[in-house]
Amino acid sequence: MRTYQERQPKAAHGPIEPVEDAVLRAIGAVTLVGIGAMHFLQIVPTFEATPLLGVAYIGLISACVVVAARLVTTGDARTWAAAGVVCAAALGGYAFTRVLSTPFDNQDVGNWSCMLGMAALFVEGVVVALAGYALTLGVAARQAEIATAPLAVRRQAIRGIADREAG
Repeated sequence: MRTYQERQPKAAHGPIEPVEDAVLRAIGAVTLVGIGAMHFLQIVPTFEATPLLGVAYIGLISACVVVAARLVTTGDARTWAAAGVVCAAALGGYAFTRVLSTPFDNQDVGNWSCMLGMAALFVEGVVVALAGYALTLGVAARQAEIATAPLAVRRQAIRGIADREAG
């Protein structure tokens, strides 16, 4: 086993290592399940006070579980984008119900100090940042693959990208 000093430094934007990918995906999956759990803790009082918001909670919990399961199996760009979108929507929903009185939640306008809500905001923000980081790494890895590939492979990749954008 090599010591810390013997390890070769990685390129700043080189391809993502399999271990890094697994760690990022595990963190993403665990945080998404945590978000689902935080909202599950509030499901009964939420349904009693505002049934429409309770339905939205079920949708959020389901989305978190589905995206977390997908992160366990693959860490493709669509899955990371879905994780970011789900959490950004939850952040937006929290802010929306604190600013406006709606049929979803007419009891929390101005209530920015809910401890469980603040914890959920923090974890959702972490997932948005993590998704952005993972997507950035994926883009950098793809660019590195194309840049180091033989010319014929680069042309084929460029044609594939053009075909996807056109169709």
